[in-house]
Amino acid sequence: MLLADFLEPSTIVYEQRILTREEVYKDIINRICQLRSDIVPNCGETLLELILEREKEAPMVYPSGIAIPHIRLDGLADTLIGMTFLQNPLNYDGIKVDWIVMIFTDKTSSKIYLNIVAALLKISEDEEMMTQLRSFNDGYAVVNYLRQCRIKVGQELCVSDLMVKNPICVTPDTLLSKVDSLMNVHNISCIPVVDNEGRYLGEINILNILKVGMPDYLMMIDNVAFLRSYEPLESLFEKEEIVKAGEIMQKNTRVLSSDASIVETVYHMLKDNKRYFCVVDNGRLVGIITAMDIFRKVIKA
Repeated sequence: MLLADFLEPSTIVYEQRILTREEVYKDIINRICQLRSDIVPNCGETLLELILEREKEAPMVYPSGIAIPHIRLDGLADTLIGMTFLQNPLNYDGIKVDWIVMIFTDKTSSKIYLNIVAALLKISEDEEMMTQLRSFNDGYAVVNYLRQCRIKVGQELCVSDLMVKNPICVTPDTLLSKVDSLMNVHNISCIPVVDNEGRYLGEINILNILKVGMPDYLMMIDNVAFLRSYEPLESLFEKEEIVKAGEIMQKNTRVLSSDASIVETVYHMLKDNKRYFCVVDNGRLVGIITAMDIFRKVIKA
């Protein structure tokens, strides 16, 4: 099915005014409700409050400059979409957003919703397409253009739809102190290791780092409760400016391809008791997929 099949020109506008996020959302809601007031309950402030509340729980804003607020409604027999292209972008916690797409679905239609999101994200990351979309001034031009482009809504989510693209990574020569700093600043527990050409070599997780401060002989003792006075972190602090990423990285770890299914991904996470996987295509690192990505973007979507 084509993305254009879900769109209605009257719910797509180009906005030149300076508006708040709430004003943009309310305007989209009004357009959708005018079109389908027969099946959209609680139009107006009630629906706006539901969307804002859901957005607090699971923000749907992306670095490519698109925000996709979403609400599920009982008994909605259709998927409704409204769009606003902003001449004056909104600031979403540091992300400049000039394209807002609001989606209404039934509570049982998460698969359709997620595949629509995947299609929208691919468009938002295509500079040529976005330049063309921004050049229009009405919804009819948008729908016709997307129909001509044959943008399809897929049937199955894959890793590329949910993964973090261009993740933080290091090279084998990166000092442990730099790795520690990156993990702390970006609040991550795993960093891929690549060569200068972006080829995947391995990964470092927080346990690999903590292990640097633990002598090998301690790992052979069954009970270390008696070593209360031992300070393993002192050893770690001493080695931060000596040990390099290549010395402690895990090699030959399982990686996933960007076209792996989400079901396959969850299977390997459970089987390997692992919350993340590096995503590698043709030997090159292209992203990271985490259990939290799946939880937030699929379970809580």
